[in-house]
Amino acid sequence: MANDRSVVPASAALVIVDDDGASPADLLRLALRRAGCVPAAPDSTNNSAVILLDLAAFAPDSPVVVRRELVEALLDLLAADGWTSLAIASSADSASTWLGNRDVAVLADLLGYRYETSSGTPYDIVDLSEQLADAPAAGQDPWAGRLSRAWTDADLRIVFAKCRTDQHDNVALCLSTLLYALPLADKDYHYRLRTDPWLALLPVLETSAPHIAIVDACGAAHGSGAAQAPRALATHTIIAGNDALAVDCATAIKMGADPASSPLIAALIARFGRPSLAGLDGSLAPFPGFLLPDPMLVEATRQRQRSPTLQRLTAPWLQQVDTALFPFKHALDTKCNQAIAPRLGNLDDDPSARALLVYANWTLGAWAAALDAARIGLAKDKLLRRDAPISAVTLACKDADFLAMERELDELRAWLAIAPGVAGPLRWRRIEQAVLFEYQREFPVPLTEFASRIDIARAIEFMNDYIGGELRVLTRDAQGRPLHQAERNVYLPQPNYVAWWGGKEIDVSKIESVHYGDDEQRMVWKTLHSENGSALFDDGIITFSATDAGTRVSIFGRQLFALPPLLESLQLDRYPALKDHLTEQAYSTFFARTFSNFEALLEGREIAIGQAWQVPATPHDSAPRPVDTLANLASALGEVAATLFAGVLQPSAAPGKPRIDTDGFTHVDGPAAAPPPNALGAWVGGFWQGYGEAIARDLGQNAQALWPRT
Repeated sequence: MANDRSVVPASAALVIVDDDGASPADLLRLALRRAGCVPAAPDSTNNSAVILLDLAAFAPDSPVVVRRELVEALLDLLAADGWTSLAIASSADSASTWLGNRDVAVLADLLGYRYETSSGTPYDIVDLSEQLADAPAAGQDPWAGRLSRAWTDADLRIVFAKCRTDQHDNVALCLSTLLYALPLADKDYHYRLRTDPWLALLPVLETSAPHIAIVDACGAAHGSGAAQAPRALATHTIIAGNDALAVDCATAIKMGADPASSPLIAALIARFGRPSLAGLDGSLAPFPGFLLPDPMLVEATRQRQRSPTLQRLTAPWLQQVDTALFPFKHALDTKCNQAIAPRLGNLDDDPSARALLVYANWTLGAWAAALDAARIGLAKDKLLRRDAPISAVTLACKDADFLAMERELDELRAWLAIAPGVAGPLRWRRIEQAVLFEYQREFPVPLTEFASRIDIARAIEFMNDYIGGELRVLTRDAQGRPLHQAERNVYLPQPNYVAWWGGKEIDVSKIESVHYGDDEQRMVWKTLHSENGSALFDDGIITFSATDAGTRVSIFGRQLFALPPLLESLQLDRYPALKDHLTEQAYSTFFARTFSNFEALLEGREIAIGQAWQVPATPHDSAPRPVDTLANLASALGEVAATLFAGVLQPSAAPGKPRIDTDGFTHVDGPAAAPPPNALGAWVGGFWQGYGEAIARDLGQNAQALWPRT
């Protein structure tokens, strides 16, 4: 699935076979023969075929994974066509961080795979976190683009997915299963939270896309319970083709869903284009009786899962699990799962349980959003930095685009030059709803020294509230300095207080031209795309100019950011004086802090905000889980409570006071006898002390702080 979709033949095959009178194996054979997408093995030395599966079942015979009999039927079919080096492949998922027995080999064994089909066809079981390609150069993400050679070197790659619903994605099919081609075990953390899943999949889709995609819809997992509380439905269908995106779109329609209701499918349609279904062989009529997840539940789940902490904390508590096969690693997860998961086992037939889950998701999500808003204003170092690759649209720009950008920005600057003089470093005006502005300051540092400490080509990431992104140099001059660049920047919501109103981060992809001179350096940039719709314009010019006193830094720009709906509803255009005041205050604050960053860089001080995501040393490493911190917190509270209650309810004995008898003799009593045990104090203190000790013993120790490490 390359950018031009060149890996998909012009006559892409797509077949839907449904017959409630045929066996699943017969449906599979019929679908693949009609599609004609399984080639014969080319020769005896190029005959390796690998079948990628999602093995993440939580109970035997779970409807959320492809049935073993179908996988073995596919292996037999490949063997009959001359493929002799056969394997099924997968990798661990995030459940391996909170459940036992989640290794690929163990899961395969528990699901009945025995390295040989019932017909005698031998096959291997491969863990795709092994045999990885060489690591990139030092200083780069050590896992970027690294895939198992067992997948990339296979002569025939097949992704075999289950037809199932998902509480976050609405539907989860072949593209979701492709995440198991990626090596890191904690997939939620690295491929769903740290970045968007579609971006995580690009190395697979652009370098080693599957040749065949198959969906097992012989028995679907449908309903609001999705993978957490799966519900089976006999659908008697196999869907197959050689374009995973087309297969997923067709399957989603069969499920009664808009394919774009899955954020993953929607993002890949935007990236690669809508796949053609013109050659479809079969019917797109929806499955009778198929239930999609409740839309309110999907939206509420997405709200909760925006928080990495909440997503990783609550996932074990909601999952129906056969604990005889997959024991929990933490006692608190066990207790919470026992209390919560059974209550949510039949969401479609229990409106009260569904409403409770929707309410809990929204409440937790709102709480996490409020906490993030507080951090944005008060504790930015507690935030996690953003991984944000540059958009393909930006990288595709030509030299003419850079020249046109410079002409446009130079012309715009003239509109500001005729503005009335304004006292202070900021001057601005509105043009076509956008804000044109210029902010400048002089530093008592010669230009040569200033430019050596502050690289103008990286000036954007030195600005206030930069929280992540990517910079890629496209062309350099003879001295190796950047001339043309592409960059994606993510800034905290601007001004920061709009975070309380639901304001978005500023997330934009730009092209940039850099010019170097003896007396002046400058960089020009223009936004081409905003990944989250946060900005229509975010363009500018930064200039370093030599002066008699040092270096003058000037930042000119045009910006138009999207307001959150609540602020938009206030219609501030009706109150121009207030709107102007807020605008001037926002720009003055932002650029005063930006120039403070420049001052810090000149002094050699660190300016970065936020904390980096955990980078694993091995594929099976994971960041500390929030449950560990809860355990330590409970233990600490238990010790404090035990001490408090013991001191309050069991006061120490005090010596008696001197007394004088009738003969004038003074008597001093010895220490008072210890009072009888205080039953309430002993029980309360003992309870909390024992509770703390039990939690510490059962749940481990040495967890990092819950906020911000997740």
